Amino acid sequence: MAQFIIPEDYDASIHQEILDALIRSDRQIVEICEDRAIAEMRGYLAARYDCDRVFSAVGAERNQLVLMMALDIAIYHIFSIHNPRNMSQIRVDRYERAVEWLKGYASPESPYSHNRDL
Repeated sequence: MAQFIIPEDYDASIHQEILDALIRSDRQIVEICEDRAIAEMRGYLAARYDCDRVFSAVGAERNQLVLMMALDIAIYHIFSIHNPRNMSQIRVDRYERAVEWLKGYASPESPYSHNRDL
């Protein structure tokens, strides 16, 4: 189970009642989607960044932009379980933005390539 994301982090990205309706009181779904989101992010970032350090950070030590992208990916996966054919466009857009951001940080040609401190 990932500790990078805590339940309170969702408050800034999704209303609790919507999250509760999607997971139907099964908190394990959230944990699985968080783990998958972090695994997906590691796939992009591992070649250039110390992902163990990035994703083991807690509290205020966490990079807030990385956290936001992780939440967007996790929430997308949670929505995908519920009804992938009728997913909110904002969720799709935020997921796609997160993936583009990850690709940008993973690329050696990226303007971010000098930034090794995620």
